[in-house]
Amino acid sequence: MNLVNLVSILSILLLGLLLAIFMVLLPVAIIFNTRAGMKYRQTLAEQLQRLRLGKMLTALGIDTDSYLSSERVVAIREQMQRCNDCANTGECDTRLAEGTVDAGNISFCNNEASLQKIAGQLKE
Repeated sequence: MNLVNLVSILSILLLGLLLAIFMVLLPVAIIFNTRAGMKYRQTLAEQLQRLRLGKMLTALGIDTDSYLSSERVVAIREQMQRCNDCANTGECDTRLAEGTVDAGNISFCNNEASLQKIAGQLKE
């Protein structure tokens, strides 16, 4: 066996070992990221329920899990911040308490455009 063949065999074995390590670590990374994402979304759902936005989603018939799955996290954070900064809490509380919330008639809400879009997508 000459040196070129030995180097070739060692190179193939090294590449095979690296491929095997990759094949083991990839599923581990996917599982870890999936669990971390689920935990993050659970925390986000808990924060959402403390805001009027969570009640508004429910009143509009928007499932919280579907909302968290379909919307980008950045958009959710922006909507939560707009809800938190809202000056129309009195009207919002009244409408939510009365149960007369319609996606087409929420002009008092800082998230009007976003919520109307989301509610419209659910009807499609």
